[in-house]
Amino acid sequence: MFELPSRNSSAKPEYGPRMGMAFRSPRPASASPVAAAASAPVLLGGLVAADLLLIVGAGLAAEGIAARLLHAGPADPALFTGVFNSVGVFNSAVGPLAVLSLMCLHTAGCYRNLLSKAARRTIGSHAGPLFGAWTAAFLVLVLMLGVTGELRRLDTAAAGTLWLWYGLGLFGLTALRSLFLRVARDWNLSGVLRQRTLLVGTNDLAFEWLDRLQRTEGAGYQVIGAVSTAADRPPTAPSPPLATARLAGVPVLGSVSGLVEQVRENRIDLVVVALPWSAEAEINDILERLRVLAVDVRLLPHRLIARTAGLSVDATAGVPLLGVIHRPLAGWRGVLKRSEDLLIGGAALAVLAPVLLLAAAAIRLESPGPVLFRQKRFGFNNEEFEIWKFRTMHTDRGDRSGAQRTVRNDPRVTRVGRFLRRTSIDELPQLFNVLRGEMSIVGPRPHPVAMKAGDMLYHEAVENYACRHRVRPGITGWAQVNGLRGEIDNLHTAARRVEHDLYYVDNWSLGLDAEIMVRTALLLFWDRNAY
Repeated sequence: MFELPSRNSSAKPEYGPRMGMAFRSPRPASASPVAAAASAPVLLGGLVAADLLLIVGAGLAAEGIAARLLHAGPADPALFTGVFNSVGVFNSAVGPLAVLSLMCLHTAGCYRNLLSKAARRTIGSHAGPLFGAWTAAFLVLVLMLGVTGELRRLDTAAAGTLWLWYGLGLFGLTALRSLFLRVARDWNLSGVLRQRTLLVGTNDLAFEWLDRLQRTEGAGYQVIGAVSTAADRPPTAPSPPLATARLAGVPVLGSVSGLVEQVRENRIDLVVVALPWSAEAEINDILERLRVLAVDVRLLPHRLIARTAGLSVDATAGVPLLGVIHRPLAGWRGVLKRSEDLLIGGAALAVLAPVLLLAAAAIRLESPGPVLFRQKRFGFNNEEFEIWKFRTMHTDRGDRSGAQRTVRNDPRVTRVGRFLRRTSIDELPQLFNVLRGEMSIVGPRPHPVAMKAGDMLYHEAVENYACRHRVRPGITGWAQVNGLRGEIDNLHTAARRVEHDLYYVDNWSLGLDAEIMVRTALLLFWDRNAY
């Protein structure tokens, strides 16, 4: 662990020894075979291979269990012949399911940032994307069978095999991921997976980076030492004694003149250059020195840029551009999201058409007025749109502006309206908003333009409120399935809802959408916040 000095005027970062001298640190012990092989690409390849083996094993186990429990005979030789040119449920589906599963797991982010995920203590934060990805793969497989007409030909044993395959695969993938993350976390904390790092610079910027690194569990870096540069201190500043030259508990190994030797002797994997970008000449000199070595080099960014999340680099006409704000759901992510909305929205309308007709008839029979209620709400890019809902209030008592909150046992709500709101049937006309491109199935809930949080307008009372509108609003969302549905009567609850919405915007995946839809379906039976 680093020895962090107190942050006061007497605890400024200590600068390196006199120029031209190289402190000789003890030669590191040889890396173990495990440490040499346990790089992130190897971990990724191992996890992908383990997932494939588990999917195949779950299918074989499911077929064997179904054959015993359902007393199935030999597989129908004609089954799937026209689609996969094979026989049997397992032989026919294992290839497509394996490919679909890896695609969905990749899309859900299950193979990204493995080491940072390993630093977390539980599987809980990974279970949602994993569940969504595995479910999506199976749904696509069933959809393929339905489109080709093979779904109708499945007998009891074949259908049982598919259901068992889904259940065993979900359990196995969850257990495997939990074991993998635990092992990777232990390796990371023990230093096996950490990159041996050398810091170039002994200034305040370098100190702050080391300070944050020391406070981050499982960061993946083992800082061996630091070297000082001419940009770190004025030329007239005295040099501290060699034996006391330390920066946040990390030894200062010398000056930049001995940089190449320090990298070689300490078997450095990564060099972090912590110099102000105004020191262009010295940074160029350092980069020229390091080009001859097989080592990664990173520039520590300016403090303003370092505080910005989601940085990226794009090249335009050979000139790199640093991206600091990104449009959510751009490119293929947007195509996937819109395809999800059209497929699920269209299917839901087709299936729920009788429910919509019955609800419309009940509304018309109970009270005079239109069946649909229309209201202006904030939508994508903060543009207003007109949302459609079933009317649940008496026509002469409704509030089209949304300024008056709906409370429990609200006298404005009709008897039919109370049932529609309790079961969320009143939200179903929003499926037309989804098909029109004004909404999504899943996303931050659209609020009325005059909605208030406490005594203030919602969009004026909560910080970063407008950021939630960088994606289309949804019929259901992450906030709603986390207990934040219903009346917003104070600023604290309003802020928590926005925080959940922003989490969804920044962490969207097909898996997260699938989790929200499943949890929404479950909440329909016991959500007490719907009234």
